[in-house]
Amino acid sequence: MWAEVENVSNTTLLTKKPKICVISATPITIHFFFTEHIERMAGWADVHIVYNNRYHPDVQPLGVPATTHHLAMHRSISPVADVVAFCSLLSLFRREKFDFVVTLVPKAGLLGMIAAWCFGIGTRLHIFQGEVWASKTGIRRFILKGADKITAACSSHLLAVSLSERMFLISQNIVSPEKINVLGDGSISGVNPDRFKPNKTERYAMRDELKIPQAATIILFVGRLARDKGLFELFQSFNELCRTQNDLFLLIVGPDDDGIVGDLKSNVTCEHQEHVRFVGLTDEAEKFMATADIFCLPSYREGFGLAALEASACELPVVGTDIHGLRDAVSHKETGLLVPPGEVAALTESLSCLIQDKSMMAELGSKGRQRAVDKFSSLLIIEAYDHYFRNVYIPD
Repeated sequence: MWAEVENVSNTTLLTKKPKICVISATPITIHFFFTEHIERMAGWADVHIVYNNRYHPDVQPLGVPATTHHLAMHRSISPVADVVAFCSLLSLFRREKFDFVVTLVPKAGLLGMIAAWCFGIGTRLHIFQGEVWASKTGIRRFILKGADKITAACSSHLLAVSLSERMFLISQNIVSPEKINVLGDGSISGVNPDRFKPNKTERYAMRDELKIPQAATIILFVGRLARDKGLFELFQSFNELCRTQNDLFLLIVGPDDDGIVGDLKSNVTCEHQEHVRFVGLTDEAEKFMATADIFCLPSYREGFGLAALEASACELPVVGTDIHGLRDAVSHKETGLLVPPGEVAALTESLSCLIQDKSMMAELGSKGRQRAVDKFSSLLIIEAYDHYFRNVYIPD
C-alpha cells in the first residue's frame, strides 16, 4: 500500500524534534507553494511529506529536507480509492506517531484531518486555498461543501490564504470566525521580487524563441489548464479581439490537467490559431511574464490567485474576475481590472481597453509591482507562516 520512503535527515537528532506531516494530493502544490515552508520547518522539526508521487513526475524529486511517503490519493471524488487512501493514512499515523499534521488541498484536508482527529493528534492545521464547490451547483456542490465542513470540524486550526476567502467561508457556514485566520494580507508563499521583475533581455529572447514579433501584444495565462480557470471565455474573447487586432498573441503556460487543449483551440478560428502558443508546465514562469504585456486570469474560483500577484511583480497589468481570492491579489483599477466571471463581453472590453491604452497598462503595471513588493514579499510571508507554525504546535 505504501511505496518508497526517502529519509534525508539525521534520525538521532529528529527524535528530539516534533514530527510534522504535510499532506497534499499531488507534488505540484508542494513544489510551487510549500518548499520554502518545509525548509524552514526542517530547522526545528522532523518533517514528513505525503502525496501521490504518480502525478507530475516532472517536478520530482522535490528536493526538500523531509521524509517522503507515497499515498495513492486522487484529486477528484473516487470512493474506493479514497477509502484505500484513508486506510493508508491511518496506517502511517499509527506507525509514525506525528505531533502536527498540515493539509494543503481539499482531498488531503478531508482525509488527513479526519485521520489525525481519529488518532488524537494535538495540532491539526488545514490551509484553505480555494473551494472546489464555489463554482459548482446541485448535488456536487452539496457534497463538496459538506466535505469542507467536515475538514473544518476535524481541524484544531485553520488558515485561509486571503481575507476575502476567509469571509466567504464564514458566510457559507463552513467555519466560525474565531477559528480561521489569515496571515498578513494573504497568500501562502508570497512573491519573490528579485525573481519576478521586468526583464527586457528576457522579453526579447523569449519572443524570438516563441516566434512572436517584438512589436506584438501578448496576453498571458499561467496556471492549470482547467475549465474552472475561465479559459474558454478567454479564448472566445481572444478570438473576438483578433478581428481588429492583427498583432495580438495568446500565450498559455501550464499543465493540461483537464485535457482541454483541443477544445480550447476550437474556440479560435483557423486564421487566428497561429497566434496562440501553448507551453506546458514550467519552473520559469517569470520568463513568460517578462515577455508578455497583459496577464489574464478569468477564473471561477481562487483562494488567492498567486500567479496574478507574480505577474504584477513583473509590472504586468492584470485582468481577472471579481471573485473572492482574486480581489486580494488584484486591486481593481489600481493594479488591474476585475470583471464578472463568465462574461465574455466584459472580459473582451477590459482587455481591449488595455490594448488600446498603453499608458494605462504601464500605470497599472507599475503600481502592481509596488503593491506586490510592499505587501506580499515572500520573505515576509514565509517568516509569518514559520512563526505561526511554531506557535500553534501543541505537544501531546
